[in-house]
Amino acid sequence: MTDDQREAEWPVHDSTVTWETEYFDAGYDRVERPGGERANYYWLSPGDSVSIVAVHEGEVVMVEQYRPRQRERFRSCPVGAVDPGESFEEAGRRELREETGYRAAAVELLQRYYSEGWLRKERGVVFADGLTPGEQDTDEGEFVDVVTVPVEEAIETARGEPTNGWTLTPLLLAREEGLL
Repeated sequence: MTDDQREAEWPVHDSTVTWETEYFDAGYDRVERPGGERANYYWLSPGDSVSIVAVHEGEVVMVEQYRPRQRERFRSCPVGAVDPGESFEEAGRRELREETGYRAAAVELLQRYYSEGWLRKERGVVFADGLTPGEQDTDEGEFVDVVTVPVEEAIETARGEPTNGWTLTPLLLAREEGLL
């Protein structure tokens, strides 16, 4: 079945934006289900983001920071927004440099995926190596500590509470690709 055929089975009769901010839009689509009934499907539409798995001298480069939305301190892979016109690889290289100071000689896109069913955004997972240490260049209001973890402890570290998908999923993908 093609995407056009699927969309014909689930026609969108109306799309409403109920809230707009500089970071995301929120709204809903009025969709007709295959049985004929109509329902609202709510969504958030932030920009795409990237998680970076970076390895330097047998250590995974991570960041540690307090996340006010979750009210938790996380140790995680560097993660950030993909700017308009930027590829996941370009964003990964830039975010790694800004958050950690490390510059990557090579980056490789491992995967693109939708992290949540109600989010209209993709997350890219980028692997970075050939790293050169440097100075952080964080955004205003970003308070990030750089930490490194031995490769063999990275997944165990990511599974420690609190656990998040912007770290565990990328590390598992990198391990599956034989990069960890």
